[in-house]
Amino acid sequence: MYSLKTKLLTISLILFLCLSVAFVLYSTITTRAYQGVRLEGIRRTIKFETERANRVIAEIERGAIQLATSGLLSQVSQSHKISEISVLEFLRSFPTAIGGGFWFEPYAYNKNIFRSGIHAFFDKTEGRVRLDYISNDYDYHNMTWYREIIETVDSPYHVVWVQPYVDDTTQSLVTTAGAGIFNESGDLIGISIIDWEMAEVTQALSKIKPTENSIVLLYDNKHEYIITNTLTNSSSFPEIISADISNTHVPHIINLASRTWQSAYEVSVSLVMIDGILNMALDRVMNNGWHLFVFAPMDEIFIETDHFNKQFSLALTLISAVILCLAYVLISKIIYMPIKKLTDSVAKISLGNLALRAEVASKDELGMLAQAFNKMTSDLQKSIEDYAREHVEKERIDAELGIAAKIQSSMLPCIFPPFPNRKEFDIYATMHPAKEVGGDFYDFFFIDKNNLVVVIADVSGKGVPAALFMVIAKTLIKSNASSRKKPGEVFEAVNKTLCENNDTGMFVTALMGYYNIASRKFVFANAGHNPPLLRKDGNYTFLKTKPNIILGWKEDAVYIEEEVSLEPGDLLYLYTDGVTEAMNEDRAFFSEPYLLEVLNNAKDLMPKELLSVVKQKIENFSGKAEQADDITMLALEVNP
Repeated sequence: MYSLKTKLLTISLILFLCLSVAFVLYSTITTRAYQGVRLEGIRRTIKFETERANRVIAEIERGAIQLATSGLLSQVSQSHKISEISVLEFLRSFPTAIGGGFWFEPYAYNKNIFRSGIHAFFDKTEGRVRLDYISNDYDYHNMTWYREIIETVDSPYHVVWVQPYVDDTTQSLVTTAGAGIFNESGDLIGISIIDWEMAEVTQALSKIKPTENSIVLLYDNKHEYIITNTLTNSSSFPEIISADISNTHVPHIINLASRTWQSAYEVSVSLVMIDGILNMALDRVMNNGWHLFVFAPMDEIFIETDHFNKQFSLALTLISAVILCLAYVLISKIIYMPIKKLTDSVAKISLGNLALRAEVASKDELGMLAQAFNKMTSDLQKSIEDYAREHVEKERIDAELGIAAKIQSSMLPCIFPPFPNRKEFDIYATMHPAKEVGGDFYDFFFIDKNNLVVVIADVSGKGVPAALFMVIAKTLIKSNASSRKKPGEVFEAVNKTLCENNDTGMFVTALMGYYNIASRKFVFANAGHNPPLLRKDGNYTFLKTKPNIILGWKEDAVYIEEEVSLEPGDLLYLYTDGVTEAMNEDRAFFSEPYLLEVLNNAKDLMPKELLSVVKQKIENFSGKAEQADDITMLALEVNP
């Protein structure tokens, strides 16, 4: 059996485990939520920077077209002044560009001039825009950027972007957007250009980097080259291959993004390997056809989220552990300690120390239980003390009742045969009280050598009062019979005495007879007693008598005597109502008819054996039912 403290500790541990499981589930859910927020932040950054770059590209392309118009005006007007002012003003109003101008085909600007062009740039040293004076020997016609634009542009609003190169004026890595200058006949006579410094582009791309080791690049899919990237610590760009994720755990949020972002946000998501490291690749196409790629190592994307989630989970776990420990301590102090005091008191009281009281000072249910327990202990102690006194008293009474029972038993003839020298008859009697002492009695004695007095009686009630009344009645009957009074006279005298001061209303039923051995006459009087049975000619029958009034009821009562002859072999059976009124478990009576049947089934038995058989039949009939009344029987058989 486990102690209450162990159970409380077990409950606390179970609660801790349940909270831990809840925290794990919460951590899993929040991790996914944080991962979603993290990816959404990356997507929004890419969207913002892409749109900003698109705006810059659009402005550059519009500027290139605008400069192409200025170049045409310059050619038509043949005014270098207009050309210089338009280029300078444009660059001053558009600080994103590091340089710009327009360049003409051979003799296209003026049939007498082979090369003609206007170019301005932002001088970082001076911090202003100034003109770049072009010498006649600057063969721009064979420059890669010029050839690519002049050979590609096909209409006035067609803008061509060229592969980055080092500008020989600013010595900066730039990419150039160029537009064609078409005359009124639609002939291509030159190009306008705007230079965009790659350092600025790279700086803008660096703002998109979601993690420290992420790589952001612009890729020209048409020419299949990288315009610029944020990888600065490598001489060559690493190889990018598609990742095999069949044996790799990929967060659910990334799988979801790879399926939905292309259609929802025009951003494609895939997984690639760069230098053996798994990266998430995000790709968005810009307005000029360039691709903006973001490569973020998988281990770094959610590292901050995981770190925060672990810290949060650890904090929750520690807080929960502290709360559970405090709860355990408080429960132990508030509940366990009072219960332990109570159980300790119970244990000591169970060893017999009933003077001990449980000391629980709380005013809650435990305090009420302790008070109730203390009252129960006090009541139990008092009850035991009362019981001890009652037990002593009962033992004294039982002892006295035992003595009384022995005295009562000694008052009745108990030695059989009582008259060994008298062979004329055989007599036997028994009395079985319902309690320690009873109210039934029997008696037989000689008043002279030829007259045997036989008495059987039943006092109303049971126990000590009936036994005392029985002693009085027996003594009065024997005393009056010994003075040679007839049976009727004996009953009249006894009745008169019993009626005197009989405030309790007790009475006696009795049957008394004188058997004259010489004449074999049985003269008797019946004072309200059960009719006897007589065996004559081998069969028992009820002896019809005229029952007189009971003794102790009516002072002037008269008792009539009757007479019956007893022949050799006859047997007179006397009994009290405890025989016929014995009940079984179904509360059915033994009854007079059944008594008659029992006697006729044992008609050949002598008095002692007969009474034993009747008593056994009564016990069998009653079963487990308690004996309710005294059972007294007397049998007198006349011998041949």
